[in-house]
Amino acid sequence: MKKLTKDQKYYRKQKKDGLKDFRQTTREDGSKGVRVTRKTINVSISTRAFERLIELSKICELTRWQMLTRIILTQLPRYASLSGSSSPTERYSWDESLLNPSDQKIRYKGTEGERQVTYQITSTAYNKLECHKNAVALSKARIIQSLILNYEPMTKEQLEKQKTYINESRKAHQKKIAGQSLATTGKAPKFIERGGTIIHVKGIPPEGWDDEEFDEFLTMQQSS
Repeated sequence: MKKLTKDQKYYRKQKKDGLKDFRQTTREDGSKGVRVTRKTINVSISTRAFERLIELSKICELTRWQMLTRIILTQLPRYASLSGSSSPTERYSWDESLLNPSDQKIRYKGTEGERQVTYQITSTAYNKLECHKNAVALSKARIIQSLILNYEPMTKEQLEKQKTYINESRKAHQKKIAGQSLATTGKAPKFIERGGTIIHVKGIPPEGWDDEEFDEFLTMQQSS
């Protein structure tokens, strides 16, 4: 049997790791936790879209894979629900008819992209993209290119206004529902709804949420 190279071993390890959306891990203090896994995406996009992704990552002060993960998670529709499982690594139930369809008719881009991008995005973003690809019958490359070119990050002024709104709304919101929330979960809510949009009370972006925050966000989405 041919001996695998270091890169091939790493790729196989990452591929195996990404078979589940979440994996148990041990924190520095020795306590048990859960981390989101990552899956590799490899698509060709236009130079314009590639340069826009670089620009967005600089504006938002994120790596390119984090920027792409944020765009996918926030701009595509919801295709998952809470699983109801007691297992910490089985948090979501994905629409299997879209995640693993029996019949696929995908429309690919008319021309090949000039830039090949290969990133390890979170498995939740990967699954969401896979479901959307099959729901709209468009290739991942076409979807990603369109998402990048149409994504508009908040300006500094908008971010400051959001922070001010969050600070002003947080106390009022928590007074209203904290009693019920603390009585049932022992924890204060981490999200509020503003103009039909659910936002983190501390302004933490999706790629920075832990598993409990994703659960709370998804629960609010389902009840809204």
